[in-house]
Amino acid sequence: MQKHILLMLIVLLLAGCDRAGTDPSVKTSDGKIVGGDMIFDIKSRSRLLDNSGNSYVDKGHYSMLVQAKDKDGMPLAIFNGLEYSMFENDSKTALEESRVIINQDPRSTKNQILLLLDFSGSVISECADVYSGGDNADNLCYQLVESVKLFIDSSVNESQTMAIYYFNSKTTITPLVTSNTASTTDNILQLKQGIEQLYDAPFRENNLNGYDSTNLYGAVIEASKVACHWIGNCNYDIYTPQIQANRENFDFASIVVFTDGRDLANRVSEQSMLNFIDKHKANYYYTIGLGDVDKDVLEKIGKDKYIPVDKNGDLNHAFEELGSELTAWGHSFYKIDYCPASQEGTVDILIKIHDDSYKGEIEDRITLPENIDFRCDL
Repeated sequence: MQKHILLMLIVLLLAGCDRAGTDPSVKTSDGKIVGGDMIFDIKSRSRLLDNSGNSYVDKGHYSMLVQAKDKDGMPLAIFNGLEYSMFENDSKTALEESRVIINQDPRSTKNQILLLLDFSGSVISECADVYSGGDNADNLCYQLVESVKLFIDSSVNESQTMAIYYFNSKTTITPLVTSNTASTTDNILQLKQGIEQLYDAPFRENNLNGYDSTNLYGAVIEASKVACHWIGNCNYDIYTPQIQANRENFDFASIVVFTDGRDLANRVSEQSMLNFIDKHKANYYYTIGLGDVDKDVLEKIGKDKYIPVDKNGDLNHAFEELGSELTAWGHSFYKIDYCPASQEGTVDILIKIHDDSYKGEIEDRITLPENIDFRCDL
């Protein structure tokens, strides 16, 4: 029998001095700690020791990746010079005997963005009218291309890659840059060349003309299936778990949908699409809607953010806003590396974290085998 160490790490976010009267946090059934104005989510864990072949190494540490968000689910990248106190079994433990390191760590996350664009007839009909050096302020095709290029510039970075797909009336979505199951890319030039194909008359003639309707609901389902291949073992009905065990990094997908209309193809029902999204809660979904769209539907698809756009010239602001938010999302992750002072038995551990404005707590559990001489490598 192995003896188990129960590690309970706690990082409780309540607002600072002027919010001293807020209610304490409570742990919800899905593992989230909710309290005051802040939330911490556990996203991934890695093992304290390597037991490959039942042969343990003599050094290592426990690691957890958490994400900080506000009560509305918005990312928070706020912590600089964190201070913390640690307790084991309700007693304060000397930091020289139990070690904790907490760092902001966007490099431990990988956000793979699937940008899904409506290329139905209402969008591509204006592509032939784009003038080089002319006034294209009211041209939807031009504004979409230029806005997507801004989105690429603001979104693709060390922790975020992208693929661009389009949809119209066809049953499937079509990649502009990658194959159907290929990974995303960080090649900004390649991504921009992909969207600029809208300006190419042979490309429109060979691939777009004649597919004028909008299969929005079916396209969202197909995009979810593509992203499924990027994350790990792909199962459309039981998707990626939110906590990735024994992993140093956290991989996830963000699906960004742009449309200027409603689902007119009637290939898939709205409810079937919404049911599919509900099965894929590990994905993040965003929508940008221009003009005559079904606002209620796009808010449901874009469960993490919906941005309405009134006119073509405002598209660039919408894509820039979303790009900035996705980048901030990557910087809302924090890595907690920990070596316990206790080496045997069941141990409750509390780490209180605070900066000038916030304090907080988080909970987790690890196990250790008995009779292992463990050397902390932090």
